[in-house]
Amino acid sequence: MSKYFELLQQVVKNRGPSPLVTWVSDMGRIELSTVTFANAVSKASNFLIDGLELNEDSSIGIELGNHWQSPVWLGTGLATGIKVTDETNATRFGTLAAAQDWAGDTEDFVVVSQHPFGMPDKDIPSGFINGSAEVRNFGDYFAPTWPVAPNEIVLVAGDKEFTWDQLVAHSFELANRHEIKAEQTYGLQGISDLLTKTALQVVLPIINQNSVVLIDQVDPDVDAIKKQEKIEQIVLLG
Repeated sequence: MSKYFELLQQVVKNRGPSPLVTWVSDMGRIELSTVTFANAVSKASNFLIDGLELNEDSSIGIELGNHWQSPVWLGTGLATGIKVTDETNATRFGTLAAAQDWAGDTEDFVVVSQHPFGMPDKDIPSGFINGSAEVRNFGDYFAPTWPVAPNEIVLVAGDKEFTWDQLVAHSFELANRHEIKAEQTYGLQGISDLLTKTALQVVLPIINQNSVVLIDQVDPDVDAIKKQEKIEQIVLLG
């Protein structure tokens, strides 16, 4: 079992109905409780293992911005022990728009819908995998297929590799830098690199008992969002 998945199960027991990830966009607001988020990760994990038949030697790239789908699929990589990377030789999870510019093999690109409620995209180009449709066919109980030790590589960003322990250490470093305290609600605004995105969208809410709000608007009313979501810190990315 991966350390991330083990901790996620503990957080579900402690904070089940509490919001873990909230997405605020021009298309609406979506709130994922800890239980809902964990169920989504479990379904996606089963899809990766049983649907795409990925294994411990596989790697995935997640390019979904500040959408709520981003932490779900990043968390799926950590839960399964399939390396998350920004290298090009990985199964790519991205938007329909990105698929239309994809130059690689179509079977290596999984289209993830940007619809507020995750409704699958229609008119997917031939050969591409409609991830938002396929994942619905899998159950929300996941049992990790292989163990992932805390000192194994779980993420590759640029020319650097990170174990789970190193990813946790970096997440706490970011929390200190941005003065994010345990159990606080914080917001993320802007585009970031893979390492920062994974640490702040996925890891810190689990290890620090935080709730994260993804601000995905062109011209957000930051003061109104802070008041509405009870945000104590907003991290400007990019």
